[in-house]
Parts: sequence; structure tokens; C-alpha cells
Amino acid sequence: MRSLKTIAVFVVAVLVVAIIAVAGYFAWSKRESDERQQALQSFYQTPSPLPAGKPGDVLRSEPITSGFTLPPGTQAQRILYLTQGPSGEPRVSSGMVFIPAGAAPEGGRKVVSWAHPTVGMGDACAPSRTDSHNLMSWLPGMLNLGWVVTATDYAGLGTDGTELYLVGKSEAYDVINAVRAAQRLPGTGAGSDYAVFGHSQGGHAAMWTGALAPQYAPELKLVGVVGAAPAAALSDLVDELWNTNTAWVIGAEVFVSFPAVYPNLSDSAVGTPAAVKGYQALAEKCLINGILEGEVRGFFDEKFFSQNPNDDPSWRSAIADQTAPPLPASMPALVTESVNDGVVLPQSIVAMQQQWCSAGSNLAVQWLGPLRGTPETPNLETHMYEGSVGGALATDWIGDRFAGRPAVPSCDQPAPLALTSSS
Repeated sequence: MRSLKTIAVFVVAVLVVAIIAVAGYFAWSKRESDERQQALQSFYQTPSPLPAGKPGDVLRSEPITSGFTLPPGTQAQRILYLTQGPSGEPRVSSGMVFIPAGAAPEGGRKVVSWAHPTVGMGDACAPSRTDSHNLMSWLPGMLNLGWVVTATDYAGLGTDGTELYLVGKSEAYDVINAVRAAQRLPGTGAGSDYAVFGHSQGGHAAMWTGALAPQYAPELKLVGVVGAAPAAALSDLVDELWNTNTAWVIGAEVFVSFPAVYPNLSDSAVGTPAAVKGYQALAEKCLINGILEGEVRGFFDEKFFSQNPNDDPSWRSAIADQTAPPLPASMPALVTESVNDGVVLPQSIVAMQQQWCSAGSNLAVQWLGPLRGTPETPNLETHMYEGSVGGALATDWIGDRFAGRPAVPSCDQPAPLALTSSS
């Protein structure tokens, strides 16, 4: 009996030490992050009054000295540039521009504008303010091909104002104006031919860019758009996710952004009391912490939505309004999607594929096997890895578009899973 008590005391002591060590690590990590963000804050301060200028004008730039392992000779710049909101109002976004080594070719370098996935709405979550190399594993490959890569943070993320999360016009304008900013940043050699690649939320931005770019920026030539697990078919996606733990992350950000565009929306009409009370603080958390809180709340059977937002007329209208329209045949599009994505569930991509192909879009959907787990098990990690796998596939596809080779749609190829009645 004494031996068992000794073992129990030892186990408790080990657990206490482990908890203290973990708490100490997170306290140190947070302190280090806070110090870094404080050092960066002056760069991200929006000038007041806002200077006169055109969308894409660079207000400020500085070298990025850490966070990426890049090919020799590559330059990386953090930028602050002018952009526009959905009604054309002036806004400011931050971002990054990566410039390959060597002299620019005649006619200028090709440009890829990257649209990042959901990262959280807090200033410290902005990719240009963090070590975001894990989101951009495909970046060295594009730079080795001699392409300029520009990466918006989206206006209001890391800068003043509200990030208009999943608001198509706002995201697309930020993506397009990042290309203009790359052109105007000295030393890039950026030309007018560009492509867009986005993951998850960024896939939503990419598809909206395909719809709006020809009219919004006719001086630029968009050769095609790529979405890795894109949140493109929002209405279908909401049908699938509203009653899951993922809703705590996505729902919190939508509750912040959508009422900024649609003032008639009521969070209490579709949100639980717990969601209405806590979504502001949750939206500010960076992704991993937001996911953890959502999982904990789900474990205790707390729900974010009290009903499917599509069942509320006002929310249904806003969601449909922000669902990317099928692109015309003149705008090639590639979508990559895994059969066991646990966030952008594959049924929403099946629905998108059917809708867009019926509308005559030049759409290719490249279906991937499970990146984690099994085909029958939706997996969050799979969704995270799709950014890397999709980036590698996007590099090849975009290279063909830059070379002038025609895109081949896949509309004659059936999806590897059937469309369910819920989609």
C-alpha cells in the first residue's frame, strides 16, 4: 500500500512539473510574440489622414529578415499599400512581396498573388506579421521559376479596421491591388501577367478575383485562378458545417465581418447565447487557439449556431450573395480537394463542380486521396496539408497558363463521391 501511495505521489509530482513547464513555455512564447508585435506596430500604423493615391500604391516597405528559407538571391519585402473596400471606399492592407534572383526578362516577371487561408482576426495573426513559411511551402518553387509572389494580409487584418472575412469584393480587391503594389515596388520587375492561388478562405478570394478582375483591373492580365479546398460554395458549406465544432472558428469571424456589410443581420437570430457572448474574443484568436477553443466547447456540447443560418432569410441572402459565381469559360480555374477534408467538406466541392460545369465554366477539379486518416473520416489535418499539396499542383498548372497552353476542364469526369441531398 505504501508503494502505491509513493507511486501516486510521484505521478502527481511529474504532472505538476509538466504543467508548470508547459505554462512557462506558453508564457515565454506569448511574451516573445508580444515583443515582436510591439516592434512591428509602427510599420502597420495607418497614416492619418490617408494620403491621396491609387489602389496599389505602396505607402511603406521594409525588408523581411526572418521567417522564411528562400532561394539564394531572393528579396522579401513587407509592404503597406492602398486598396479598396467592397463599395470602393479607400482602405489600407499590409502584405509581402517576394522577388526572385536575377534580372527580370523583357516584358517583366510573371506574378502570382497568394490569398491566405483563415488565420484569425487578431493583428498578430496576419501572415506578414508572423513566421508564415508553414503556409507557403510551395513558395521556393515559384521563385525558382522566376515569378514574383505577392501576398496580401487582407485589409483590416494586421492593420486598422475590420477584416471583411469571406466578403468577395473586399478579398478580391486586396488580392488584385497586391499585384499592383508588386508592380510599383522598386526592383521587382513585375509585369502585367498574373495568376491567383488561394487556400480555403483564400480559395474564396481567388474565385471572386476571377469574377471581378477583368473589369476591376483591365490593365492586368489574369491568366487563371487556383483554389486549394476553396470556401467557394458558401451556401453548401454552411449547410454542412453549421452544427460542427468548426462553426466556432468560422462563425465567429463571419459574425464580425458580415454585419459590417449587411447591417440588418442579427447575430442572436442564428447564434446561441454562448456564441453571441464570446464570438468577438474568439475571432481575435489565431487559428490554432481558435480551433482548440472550438474543440473544447464541442466536447462540452456547446453549439455556436442555434439554427442553420441558411434557414434565416436575411442570413441566407447574405451567404448566397457572397458565394462565388461560376466563372466564364474565358477564365480558367483549377480546384484541388481531398476526399476527406474535414473543414471544406468535399460535398461542397461536388456541388460547386456540378453548378459551374452546368454554367459552362472552364473548371478542372483535381481530387486527392486522404492526406491524413481514411476516405471515410473527415480530417482537419488534411485541410491544413491541402495548402501545401495544392500549392505544388498550382505551380504546374499556373506554369502552363503563363506559357499560353490551354486549360483542360474536367467536367466530363465524375466526382469520386455522390452529391448528397443536404448539399
